[in-house]
Amino acid sequence: MIINFDRGVVYVDNVRYCFYEVSDNGSKDLQPGRYAVEARYAHSFGRVLPHVAGYGWLGNDRSCAIVLGRVRSKSGLLPDEHIVQRLVSDIEAADEAGNAVLAEFV
Repeated sequence: MIINFDRGVVYVDNVRYCFYEVSDNGSKDLQPGRYAVEARYAHSFGRVLPHVAGYGWLGNDRSCAIVLGRVRSKSGLLPDEHIVQRLVSDIEAADEAGNAVLAEFV
């Protein structure tokens, strides 16, 4: 499974999935390349979240490195917990099927 981050839009296996925004905790410049992704327990958030190796957490909280959401407003991205949990489920399903999950920053 490939999670592609391209100019504010997330694609999963070439299908548009949601929007993203790099938070103040993340690097303003996403380094191009592919990085391993896993769903794991985040102690600081108290739940399972997607984690990109070497970069950080994906979530609906502004303290995550990358914030995910479905709607953009004039003030920015509106974080969405449901989209995050859907991504966690997709990552876990791919992992159980024995497929690697990679984040690709373009």
